[in-house]
Amino acid sequence: MSARPFSETEYATLVSHFAGPSHTRDRLLLVAGSGLGFRVTELLSLRVRDVLRGGDVAHEVTIARRNLKGGHGVHRRAVRGRRVVLSAAVRAALGEHLAIIGTANPDLALFSSAKAHGEPMGRSMVFKLLRTACAACGISNARVSTHSLRKTFVARVYRASGNDLIATQRVVGHQSPNTTARYLETDSALLDDLVRHLAA
Repeated sequence: MSARPFSETEYATLVSHFAGPSHTRDRLLLVAGSGLGFRVTELLSLRVRDVLRGGDVAHEVTIARRNLKGGHGVHRRAVRGRRVVLSAAVRAALGEHLAIIGTANPDLALFSSAKAHGEPMGRSMVFKLLRTACAACGISNARVSTHSLRKTFVARVYRASGNDLIATQRVVGHQSPNTTARYLETDSALLDDLVRHLAA
């Protein structure tokens, strides 16, 4: 089964779970993953230099073409780098994490671990981190994966756009709105309510 997005209640619970200076990396993973819409491998490619401008946290971030899905191989020329503006919440989480890991080494991966020695942590580690956090918070692990972060972002953009599928598609970077539609969870209660209020 495909990954599911986090509800806003679940998201808030997880943010609280990752509170404190010892969890800035994990909190940033959650906040940036749900606030930028990058795939987890794209997110993990970010380094300190990518999120700094003149010594301050940047207002936007660009993932280079080589780090995007489809950004290498025979069709790589059709793929461009992807730029996303940073919300206040993402910039705050970045600032907290940078205060812990420092900015002296611009090549340092934002999402590293002791074993990775400054290089990005693995995707499987992010998967385990999310599922462990959900279990600790009493959140169902059903259909939770690293892609839950991107799906949370898509759901948020869709709601914020007034359910504009084309605008959401463009923000997310999908080639087709059909792909974006598959990301959106269908709320059966909402559908029932729509039909219930149709004019007779």
